[in-house]
Amino acid sequence: MNKAKELLDELQNLDMDIQSRIDEINELEAGLLSSPKWTTDKVQGGQTRKVDDVYTQLIVMKEAIEQDTNEVINRKLELGRLINKLKNPKSRSILRMTYITKMYVDDICDKLAISKSSYYNMRRNAVDELEHILE
Repeated sequence: MNKAKELLDELQNLDMDIQSRIDEINELEAGLLSSPKWTTDKVQGGQTRKVDDVYTQLIVMKEAIEQDTNEVINRKLELGRLINKLKNPKSRSILRMTYITKMYVDDICDKLAISKSSYYNMRRNAVDELEHILE
């Protein structure tokens, strides 16, 4: 697989990664906001764990996930900027609609008033153009 296709596949999958991180943050926030019924129980031979320690750990986890999410979002922006370097506006549009907004082929064809075979030819040319930029 060429480098351009690998980057476009990565771009297409970043939204799922970002959404899963957002869901994880929402779960942590829900846990922080709910009123815990924890007590400081001692397990024989174990250490006591205070509620404040648990909150602190949850907040640290949330901040780490947010930082990771920002890195993934920045990667998506970086890959989108590579598409912006294409000279042909239709090539940019085809790649954006396919890999960023994830439109269906039929919808792209309707929007651009082209046939499916034209779409596939234009997409192949756009990927080739992107490959040239990456070299």
